Amino acid sequence: MNYIRYGLVFLVVALGAALAVRALNTNLDTVLGSSAQLMVPAMIAALIEGQQFAKAQKRKPDSSEIWGFTWIATGVAVVLNVALAYGASGFAPEFDKLAIAPLLGQQFLILLGLYAGGYLICNRFFAGLGAGNQLSLMRNRGEAE
Repeated sequence: MNYIRYGLVFLVVALGAALAVRALNTNLDTVLGSSAQLMVPAMIAALIEGQQFAKAQKRKPDSSEIWGFTWIATGVAVVLNVALAYGASGFAPEFDKLAIAPLLGQQFLILLGLYAGGYLICNRFFAGLGAGNQLSLMRNRGEAE
């Protein structure tokens, strides 16, 4: 699985969602946004990685492959989350939620642990879902057995 692609998709979706929420809040005089906005990039990136794996390998990843991906992708997502929290907090208020805590303080570590747990679950579930859906699509098209 390609972790650079995962990271790029994660960043594009995170920044795109932030732009969309910011535009809606400005133009419609609303107050949208939630911490779930930070989980969606991991969901979409893992889904795409699962699909790409199935296209290339013509099978679902086995347990060790998918868990290996899950742990590394979770690390990538956590690093990107921290980078967005401290590098793009002025861009989108959702990114600022982690940055309100002192770096490496107890509150920071608890929030980071909660995000990491969410990323772990999202990466594991959506990578498998993406692979399964891609294989079903390929079978329907006659591309896979």
